[in-house]
Amino acid sequence: MIILAGHIRTKPELVEDLAATLRSLVATTLQEDGCLNYHFAIDDAAAGSILVYERWRDPQALAVHLAQPSIGAVLGGWADKITIEVRQFDASRERDFGVE
Repeated sequence: MIILAGHIRTKPELVEDLAATLRSLVATTLQEDGCLNYHFAIDDAAAGSILVYERWRDPQALAVHLAQPSIGAVLGGWADKITIEVRQFDASRERDFGVE
């Protein structure tokens, strides 16, 4: 499983527009093969920070997602207005919270 987590940052006056743009991708992306979670939330509007959380079945599913024209359009359209601080994690031992 692949987890992407972190922040996308923009100018505070653009954060609502960016969040709306990112949220417009959620319903379609959740229908993609291999997408387990795909969420965005404004973390700190005054700082222009949006929280990113994605979970994918495997690297191949993520690669197919990133190759979608809609993703390229969003990233390209916002490229000069955002900083992406998102990390990718490989999770090989998923379990319930509190279970060792």
